Amino acid sequence: MTESYDAVVIGGGPGGSTVATLLARAGRKVLVVEREKFPRFHVGESMLPYSLPILERLGVGDKVRAAGFQKKYGAFFWNEDAGGVRPVDFSRGIDDRHPSAYQVKRADFDNLLLRHAEESGAEVREETAVSRVLFEGSTAVGVIARTRGGPEAEIRARVVVDASGQDAFLSRQLGTRRFDKKLKRASLFAHYEGLRWPEDQRHGDILLPIARGVWYWVIPFSDGTASVGAVFEPALAQREAAAKTSLDDRFDWLMARSARMTGMLAGARRTSRVVGISDYSSSSAAASGDGWILVGDAATFLDPVFSTGVFLALAMGERAARLIDGALEKPGPVRAADLAPYGRETNRLVARFRRFVYNFYDPVFFEAFCSKDPFDPMRAAITTVLSGGVERIPLMSRIWIEIVFLSVAFDRFRRKLGLGPRLETQAAA
Repeated sequence: MTESYDAVVIGGGPGGSTVATLLARAGRKVLVVEREKFPRFHVGESMLPYSLPILERLGVGDKVRAAGFQKKYGAFFWNEDAGGVRPVDFSRGIDDRHPSAYQVKRADFDNLLLRHAEESGAEVREETAVSRVLFEGSTAVGVIARTRGGPEAEIRARVVVDASGQDAFLSRQLGTRRFDKKLKRASLFAHYEGLRWPEDQRHGDILLPIARGVWYWVIPFSDGTASVGAVFEPALAQREAAAKTSLDDRFDWLMARSARMTGMLAGARRTSRVVGISDYSSSSAAASGDGWILVGDAATFLDPVFSTGVFLALAMGERAARLIDGALEKPGPVRAADLAPYGRETNRLVARFRRFVYNFYDPVFFEAFCSKDPFDPMRAAITTVLSGGVERIPLMSRIWIEIVFLSVAFDRFRRKLGLGPRLETQAAA
């Protein structure tokens, strides 16, 4: 028997749970199909402050607070090569309403959001894999899915939401997935206990040492454990660690390249397997179409240096749900035109982060980023962006941000001409 829903959501992570929760609360019949059994291990544990208002609008804020996740007040960058540092304090943004976020074990956080979607009225089927999205002409009309141990089933829906994360299920099927050549990176990560936290660092903040072409993260959790990872160009490991074939050996080799990471990990114990991801910065040529829409990492995934993943999944999910609900008010199929504003809105959000990510890998920008304290208006403007405040940036803040990038561009030009040492731009945050 063919089942029928208003919307079927592929994936139960933050983006999928957000869409399912909001549509279910609007009275829509929603099914979430999730390949794995929650809770499950996942990377992307550091959140941004502007995620919290979305959680409140989902009605899950009290549950998140009660879960006891580690409070995060900012980030701390070390330039181990040049010696500079840059603290980012969320409370020093444009306003004081977004002073903190959380560090979360994604197994617990994602499970909390998925269970909330279920409690809000969405149907959830775990251990259910989608084999393909069904189309009639150019219009998505459902999926073929199989629950573990059961037969394949046809599930019809007026809208198919792909929130499958970096699997990017639908853009792979459509052939619209593309990788960002400027962000060709790989990462290895694991969980640890017993890290030596630097005495002069505020516990709870994400620590980001950068050394010899590798940047690292250390994300503390409320139970005393931490997520530890490294992001690098794949060619680096192929060139310098070709003999290290196992993920464990390559991970250990990467940690040993940084004196700061070596010190923090001295005596610590790894409590999870090492997980690797390669070529992960990607997007889709289209974010929506007739009867379908992409959310979160399935739509686009940036380099994780500024911890944007969960925020973008939540923000995209909220926008997708609003447009889908409006489209479902009309009779007949959901058309691309009904969902067209989604692509424009989400592209704008991602583009504002992408500019900073691209420049992070520019040595001139990063030296400026870790140089002397910036002027307060510059600090506030960029801190707000790095907190997730990318929707409505005030005019003066946009001007200060442009000054930052123009200063760095001028400095870069001087270097190319060999006109002496780097200018002291103060264009950091």
